[in-house]
Amino acid sequence: MFSRFLALFNGGMRAYKVQDVGREVRIGVAAKNFEDLKKKGCEKLELNPDDVTVVIEDDGTVVDSEGFFKKLPAQTVFVFLKKGQVWNGAGAVIHEALTKLFSATRRNELANQIRDLMEDDKAPEKVHIMSQYLDMLDTDVESEHRHENEDWFEGLNKKYKTKSEVMRNSAQTRIRSYYNSAKEQIEKDADAKSKPMLLELLEELYEELKSQDFHGTYFDRRAKQRERICDNKGWFLCQGAFDEKSCEKHHTINPYASRGYRQLFGLWNLDHIIEKSREVIPGLIEAARQKPKNAHLNWEQVYKLLFTRENLKFVQVGCHKKAARESGRCPWQSFVVK
Repeated sequence: MFSRFLALFNGGMRAYKVQDVGREVRIGVAAKNFEDLKKKGCEKLELNPDDVTVVIEDDGTVVDSEGFFKKLPAQTVFVFLKKGQVWNGAGAVIHEALTKLFSATRRNELANQIRDLMEDDKAPEKVHIMSQYLDMLDTDVESEHRHENEDWFEGLNKKYKTKSEVMRNSAQTRIRSYYNSAKEQIEKDADAKSKPMLLELLEELYEELKSQDFHGTYFDRRAKQRERICDNKGWFLCQGAFDEKSCEKHHTINPYASRGYRQLFGLWNLDHIIEKSREVIPGLIEAARQKPKNAHLNWEQVYKLLFTRENLKFVQVGCHKKAARESGRCPWQSFVVK
């Protein structure tokens, strides 16, 4: 209640942090909306607003709309990128190093070496990264409840009592984001005549999502086998890029094992094989424009492509290809039923 009052008192402003790609500068900024944040961030970091892309520090997600910005909590850290700069997320640096260094048979030896390096190196950035290595080595896959492994839950809401609850919410958050971005695109691109029927279809999608609990089972190791992506211990296997049958590098992760792996899990993507924003939604909008009067929009087909594993692959960041894909795989006729 007090925080809400304070926000109203400050004109709806909330506190965030902005930093450059080199992590050399991190500054607090109070902003009332995304444009305000971008303007103030560029002033603080001495950047040209016309030459900047804003991403979330945690996982590198691009922030380019007011709707998405409003869903982010206060104290979110944003990285301001100049043209040509890339940010894959705070965990990417750790992941790359761990891929080279981590060995289950050398766990104790590696932990001792890292501790020795931390004593000799006083650079905060290096100490921070090395401390993450130690966190990765200290794993506990079997524990499930908060009282068994308080460290795993650090920084999370006290309402979560089990790891599976946290992971279930993580899956639901991703699926909700797909729904919200689809809705934003429809509201932006649909014409006045077809928009009402598209908004009605969105309501049908939402009701089905609620009945499926927003597919929280995808990341829940306690769910039925056919409903989850991981095994009953919480291990996830990379399914490879959208145009490949499998992951040749055999990427794996278990976010249930440690807080570090839970955070690193954010670098893994539920990737649409047929692209949501370039294929599915444009095809749906076109179907609303072109469909015969006696036909209906097929919400079940839309649901399948947006939210089910029939069109989703779970991939490690290194296997997530962001390049444009083959077009024409989602003709508008596929969304029409008579």
